[in-house]
Amino acid sequence: MASLMGGYRARIALSVLLVVAESAGVVVVPFVIGVAVDDYLDGSIRGLAWLVGVGLATVMVSTARRLHDARLYSRLYERVGASVPAPGAGLSQQAGRLNLLREAVDFLEHTVPEVVGGVLAFVGILAFLAALSVPVFTGALVMAALVVTIYAASTRQTMAANRGYNDEYERQVDVLRRGDGALTRRHLGLLNTWLTRLSDLDAINYALSMVLTVALQVFAIVACARAGMDDGTMLSVVLYVFEFAASATLLPVSWQGFLRLRDIRGRLRGAPAGGVPPGRREGQDEGTRATRPSSRTTARGRDRG
Repeated sequence: MASLMGGYRARIALSVLLVVAESAGVVVVPFVIGVAVDDYLDGSIRGLAWLVGVGLATVMVSTARRLHDARLYSRLYERVGASVPAPGAGLSQQAGRLNLLREAVDFLEHTVPEVVGGVLAFVGILAFLAALSVPVFTGALVMAALVVTIYAASTRQTMAANRGYNDEYERQVDVLRRGDGALTRRHLGLLNTWLTRLSDLDAINYALSMVLTVALQVFAIVACARAGMDDGTMLSVVLYVFEFAASATLLPVSWQGFLRLRDIRGRLRGAPAGGVPPGRREGQDEGTRATRPSSRTTARGRDRG
């Protein structure tokens, strides 16, 4: 896919620059809010003026990026999509992979900017927390390490679930073409089984991450109060903790999205899809030969159809 993006490298680079500018604004805003509170309590509106300026600039950059990306990635999908049909693949596989390509392009349009922004926010927020409160900075590092550990533990299950879902999805056209209601219901049931298992895994990971987030927020408030911080600085620290928690939970989830993209990329490159073994004619009992997912396999509940 990378070779087909050659004509769009400059526009993709512009998108990344806009993401960097947007992320910088997001990182600075909590600090400016704290300054605005302190200035206003001292009878000055200078901090409020800075807050309005930074906020409006961030909104304008964010809006420009989204308008730019919508046009960029729609054209990219058209170009790459034309190369998906392959002589060796059946109609069902080609149709399934064309839809999976749409998901891959959506990953580039939506998830990649989130990851870039999340990494920048992660680093920037840690820098501000280190300057404002060392204890809260330390607590944030511990929380981030625990969140990464939680999501890393489910990497293998996520990969297996994505493969199972994509294998079944690539059989859809052949299953529907046979006009067998029972076979169609079984096919849809298998798709829903994979999605439910993905959803269960995501729910568990999210719940554990949110528990850590609440713990960090409570710790930040207590630590700031004991340190005798002024109101503006305490508010900035608490806001940074909220932003940090969002970034710390976003990055592992994005890693799960990358694992799914890796499976899709292998299919688009012509690697064996895992659904049609050598020697089996495509369309022969595709809906019935898929086995029930292992009880160890879990998955995200996001509609990928």
